[in-house]
Amino acid sequence: MDNPTQPDAITAPSQATEAPRVAVVGAGMGGLSCAHELRLRGFEPVVFEASDRVGGRCSSLLTRVGWFDDGAQVINGKTLLANYANQEPGQLPASHVWTMPRAPVDVPSWRKVKLQDEDDSGEDRELESLGTVGVPSMRALAEAIARPLNVRLNTPIQQAYWRHTHWVLQSESGEIDEDFQALVLAVPAPQALPLASSSPALSQALRGVRYRNRWVLLLGTERPIHLPSYRVYGSGPIERMAAMHSKPGRAATVPQRWFIEASERWSQEHADDDAETVADLLLANFAAHARQTVVPHFLRAHNWTLAFADGPAPQVDTPRYLWDGQVRLGVCGDSVTLSSVDEVHRSGAQLAMRLADGLTNPQPRGAKPLQPETAARTYADVKARLEAGSRARTHLMGAA
Repeated sequence: MDNPTQPDAITAPSQATEAPRVAVVGAGMGGLSCAHELRLRGFEPVVFEASDRVGGRCSSLLTRVGWFDDGAQVINGKTLLANYANQEPGQLPASHVWTMPRAPVDVPSWRKVKLQDEDDSGEDRELESLGTVGVPSMRALAEAIARPLNVRLNTPIQQAYWRHTHWVLQSESGEIDEDFQALVLAVPAPQALPLASSSPALSQALRGVRYRNRWVLLLGTERPIHLPSYRVYGSGPIERMAAMHSKPGRAATVPQRWFIEASERWSQEHADDDAETVADLLLANFAAHARQTVVPHFLRAHNWTLAFADGPAPQVDTPRYLWDGQVRLGVCGDSVTLSSVDEVHRSGAQLAMRLADGLTNPQPRGAKPLQPETAARTYADVKARLEAGSRARTHLMGAA
């Protein structure tokens, strides 16, 4: 297993030969990004997804009060996700910048000022960019990205093993009658570990990754709540909240729709509570922040499992993937980087570049396999290089 820096140039496989086939397990943003970059380089990726949808934490839920983004809320930093999206002519862009006033004011005071000076033609208030969101939902963005790819939903991969020159996969219905020259694991470490047995080095690295769960609340209310569109709190039961109705491409009519994420500590303290109890407690805390009575028109709590991985923020030049060239096995996603969408995207894209380089410039024959103890040190070195001065937790819902 190695973890070199991103190569400057990649040599695409010869067009005269059959395109190398790569199996990508996981249709989250890491897996989709990896598949896109492989496809651009002349490879033939096949993405296997256990669930009935793509996107992973870029999840959206349609309810009787409208759409909620119930996972990742915003994409920060520069990504290629918008370029990946496949759109029909005349469709709105699959993503858009989300903004809010830089210095929010409460609605009653704003109305009072305008009534006192109806002819005031003052400049628009300065807007703050919160990042990019999918339109009309985060899930819609993921679906647009997946559209040109060979994605097989409802296909959980239960076993994977290296057979001399290729990978063999097994699903619930038996062995898949297809050969793959490389395998990418773009799922959380506990799900990737059973599939990585052909690489003792990667298996040992994956065993060291730890995840935590997180409670979130979806709230619909017909009475307007006078809070900023997006806010992060440094302490207390609630860590962040986001107004679905303020996002671009969403209906801004009532009922208002709010996403509320509990803090890590609070989620741990209430890990054994049922969803109804958690919903009532978070609703009470939300009402305290709003300083008004909140009557729910829709209320649902959900406990995200494997919500975020423990780990520090990576440095700019730190590779965000793991690769074992002996068996052509790679790992991307929050098993090796932060749980935010932009970081997971970079992880998948970087692994695609490394994989393409590994297949077009194979390891010399007779090269000594990497031993597990060496892999453990390598993985520890990677983690050490991620040190950025603090061990801030990495969150499911996007960067603050």
